[in-house]
Amino acid sequence: MVRQIRDPDPKERIVVAARRLVAKRGVHAASMRGIAHEAGVSTGAVTHYFTGKADVMTAVLRYNNEHIAERIGKAAAGGSGLAALRAAMEALLPLDEEMLLCWTVLTAFWGHGAAQQFVVAEGDSLGFRGLRSFVMSLLDQADEAGELARGVAVEHEAERIIALIGGIGMMVGGFPEQRDAIRTRARWMLSEQIDALKPSGRR
Repeated sequence: MVRQIRDPDPKERIVVAARRLVAKRGVHAASMRGIAHEAGVSTGAVTHYFTGKADVMTAVLRYNNEHIAERIGKAAAGGSGLAALRAAMEALLPLDEEMLLCWTVLTAFWGHGAAQQFVVAEGDSLGFRGLRSFVMSLLDQADEAGELARGVAVEHEAERIIALIGGIGMMVGGFPEQRDAIRTRARWMLSEQIDALKPSGRR
């Protein structure tokens, strides 16, 4: 039997349920009826807050990306330069079930129309460009503190780090039988890439 929504934030309840459904079954399988069932509400309750599936999926992406941004922001808080970068990027790795869920949702949306709608709606604040700006700001801090080797190209290195993290995220999500082995190597690969940015005498 469908339950009445009595949550302080019923809209978020629906978004969280839709996110779970996307992670379990993919974007295409997440119908409005399926989302309502997952949330334990009526389809009418979903359409009360969202104009359609694309609207729900955009909200799911926003929620997922905000969750990621909050996590890496907390990890970097209180630090600066390479130490903050290492902490933030390690927090982004799919080393626990929380981040594995985030990565599963991200990969489910790749190539999907809702992802483009999200990019248009959010601009540069979240997603790849937002992450690149964040990583570059920490690399700039490191450069100002003398933590980087001479001649390091900050933008290029930021994109290399993001590519590494993205590759690990894809491998963990796409090869579940190798998940433990990939996770074991993930921190080592991240440390190796960050340490390579330092002057030779500080590695």
